[in-house]
Amino acid sequence: MKATILSNLVIDEIISADLNSTQSLGGPAAYCGITARKFGFDTTLFTHFGKDFNSEYLEYLKKEGISLNASNPQNPPTTRFILRNFENYRELILKSKCSILDFDEIKNMKSDCWIISPVIDEVPIDIMCYLVSARKENEFILLDPQGYTRAVDSKGRISIRKDIDIPINNVNGIKLDDQEISCFTNGLQGIDGMKKIHSKYKIDYVLHTQDQVIHLLEGEKHYWSKLPKIDAPDSTGLGDIIGSSFAFTMLKEKDSVWAFCFAAGSLTAALQTKEVGIKKVPSKQAIEENASYYYNIMNFEIV
Repeated sequence: MKATILSNLVIDEIISADLNSTQSLGGPAAYCGITARKFGFDTTLFTHFGKDFNSEYLEYLKKEGISLNASNPQNPPTTRFILRNFENYRELILKSKCSILDFDEIKNMKSDCWIISPVIDEVPIDIMCYLVSARKENEFILLDPQGYTRAVDSKGRISIRKDIDIPINNVNGIKLDDQEISCFTNGLQGIDGMKKIHSKYKIDYVLHTQDQVIHLLEGEKHYWSKLPKIDAPDSTGLGDIIGSSFAFTMLKEKDSVWAFCFAAGSLTAALQTKEVGIKKVPSKQAIEENASYYYNIMNFEIV
């Protein structure tokens, strides 16, 4: 099976609460791409990076078996973020921004799974609409809209827009946090927001991460699990690992409940590594072990 991720590669400077600084390869292109390889998918990144991109990162991706749509760097520098971790929140600062993807790059591409996950507007809306309209019955499209919902102030500080209206209709699945649900539903939260996303945009699977709880809405079926609190040094990339684990399991197993458990299991497994940056992507075995646990304790209701 083939997985294709649309997202620019990122270099993250991750600053911990105790002011330790780590530079890491990052962004959904890296986190979802490496997760795809853990699940055994042939993996291609549709991504841009600048001439400042470390060649060791390219070698790492190649060693992991990940292909890039183009190996030539762009004129704008690589997208870079500073992530400052505080006790109860995280500050995200954009330092540089690479170029957007071009429609001609993807129009002839074939894939079983598409993950659309911009970090800051680099995947044009018309590309997403094209992939949805051209999708074959056995293809799965997962959207993580974080890069569409982000706003940047004059100092590069990232915030989430209060509202947004873009045509995300008919993607198969979507992964959202509290702020992103509110952005798409004029302030709704929790299950009410999930129901609005499902009905308004005709999305089959709405995956929602909320503090230490992970939710899935499939039609009128609501599944959720409370996750244990794990003291870990870094949360960067967790949403990418969760969403891609769900999508890849859906394609392999055709079972939304099992895919939901894999999403929950991937989060726990990643935190259990106690690693910073890209090193936290867990093995499939660790994900599956945790998924089996969540399968036995998950909650269910009709809403």
